[in-house]
Amino acid sequence: MRFAIWTVVLAIVAVGVALLARQSDGYVVVVAAPWRIELSLNLLVVLVLAGYLAFHLLARLVEALVAIPARVRAYRAERARSRARHALNDALLAFFQGRFASAEKSAAVAMEGEESKAVAAIIAARSAHELGRFTEREAFLDQARGPAPEVDQARLTTLADLLLSQGRHEEALAVLKDLAGRDARNLRLLRMRHAAETALKRWDEVLATTASLAKLGGLSESEASASRRLAHLGNLQRKSQDAAALAAYWKHLPSELRADSAIAATAARYQLALGGTGEAQAIVENALEAGWDAGLVALYADCAGESAVPLIERAEKWLRTHARDPALLLSLGKLCMRQGLWGKAQSYIEASLALEPTHDGHMTLAALMEKLGKPQEAVRHFRRSAELAG
Repeated sequence: MRFAIWTVVLAIVAVGVALLARQSDGYVVVVAAPWRIELSLNLLVVLVLAGYLAFHLLARLVEALVAIPARVRAYRAERARSRARHALNDALLAFFQGRFASAEKSAAVAMEGEESKAVAAIIAARSAHELGRFTEREAFLDQARGPAPEVDQARLTTLADLLLSQGRHEEALAVLKDLAGRDARNLRLLRMRHAAETALKRWDEVLATTASLAKLGGLSESEASASRRLAHLGNLQRKSQDAAALAAYWKHLPSELRADSAIAATAARYQLALGGTGEAQAIVENALEAGWDAGLVALYADCAGESAVPLIERAEKWLRTHARDPALLLSLGKLCMRQGLWGKAQSYIEASLALEPTHDGHMTLAALMEKLGKPQEAVRHFRRSAELAG
């Protein structure tokens, strides 16, 4: 439609120009002694227009010739960029397919392009790492250095990740601490930091990192609880040789953690090893009040001091609601043995074995039979305990 309109307009203009030229009888005289040129006005107009058109075409031609080297350079640069982009795409595909040798080779080609150099170098470094070529990995990571902060962060994150996979936790943690100042809310970095701190048993730092991850949604509630439990167990172990430090740490633990059966059992064992039977007794009793646990009940028998009577009385109160708990019955039997209540001890131990025959139960009953002067019964229970142990 537009072509038809322009055709009509040009035809009208041509007709108008022809009519004007037909009616024009003017002329132009050009004198340059000894020459004299006389032209019609119409011819002069045509010559001027033709000259302008020729000059315009010549100028365009010169411009095009001058621009040829720049256009060639631009074409070559674009072809190089296109080659680098294709090589980078091939490197990514090969890396995620597990073809690390091919990925490294394609990434090396992609590094020739300035735009893709940093990313390609990181892919090449990861591929070299997977192939066990750590010297080449370091060289590629050095080539990934760049002025852009996001590129440097990607390089350092990759370095930390690869160091962690090698078990070089100290070096990885140093890199991660440097990165933490740049992006303290990065879940990827926090998870790697958590792994490094856990491996290095830096339990106070693990607790802080766990809190950050839980706040940002990087750990589920169960994962965060497990991490806190592990850290507190580690801290308790470090203080296990110092009764004052152990008691102080236990005192400052949140109540929900003091009620955790694993933490309570560990703290109680350390107190018992230091001779703190009273402290161990309090730890076990408070934890059992918060939640019943067979492991804690079994440990309760070891918490008796000079007199086991208070513990027997407390355990017999628990028996009202846990009458068929074999661990509680066995603990009562052991406590009665410590107090010299042989008849009650035998009754409780036999009741425990009737509910659940265990190695510990038969060993305890065998020891009781020896004290009662019944060697044949003792031998029979020793044999039974050995069978259960096997």
